[in-house]
Amino acid sequence: MKDRHGNRLWGLLALFYEQFFKWFPPYQKLLNEIIKNISENPSPSIYFLDVGCGTGLLSIELARRGYLVVGVDRSPEMLKRARKKKREKNLDNLLLLQEDLNIGISVQNYSFQKILCIHSLYLLHDPGMALQNLASVLSDDGEVILCNPCRRLTLREIWAGGRFFLQEATREKGFPSIFFFLGIALAMGALNFMIQRRKTKIYHCWDEKGMRALLKRAGFKVKWLQKSCLSNTHLLLCAVKER
Repeated sequence: MKDRHGNRLWGLLALFYEQFFKWFPPYQKLLNEIIKNISENPSPSIYFLDVGCGTGLLSIELARRGYLVVGVDRSPEMLKRARKKKREKNLDNLLLLQEDLNIGISVQNYSFQKILCIHSLYLLHDPGMALQNLASVLSDDGEVILCNPCRRLTLREIWAGGRFFLQEATREKGFPSIFFFLGIALAMGALNFMIQRRKTKIYHCWDEKGMRALLKRAGFKVKWLQKSCLSNTHLLLCAVKER
């Protein structure tokens, strides 16, 4: 994906990213699963790196809980929204940087104990190299928590997910809001379809066996793994950096 097209795509996505993740139950469940599996008590010695932090959904929540967090993203528009929330919540323990993992990230001054890579790896030009770059800034026995597609969504699943999103959103907000949420559902579905069908073919899916092999080549060993997201089309896992 060329940089100018990628930034335009994610800039557009930033317009309704928050509302979709706030109201779409499969992604609410994913965020809760990630938080639940982070068991340590906040400590000045534990640094999190949130790769592809977007508008800061996870970065803000972790910082709010007392963790030290560095969030990086390639999209200026996404980061603009994340920084606004950071200011509103006075989170001095959160640093937000514009970085592109396709090029490499300049955070070598930090040693992270946890790295989050949620819905990011599948769109990178060289995922294996990206994982090696992440391993280089991860402490020995540090962990990466990763969520990535294990297969492509079908049009039927996109339609069913959008319909479910509308049902839940209108149940909470009332029928008059249906046009607003319909626009969000259609836009998210269209963007998912565009990403999967791009001529550049930058859309990486791995089944469990393929994901384990990819992580092993980068120096990681899977600690736990489960299916998640819409129609169980993603693998949510934690992998440990091997010495």
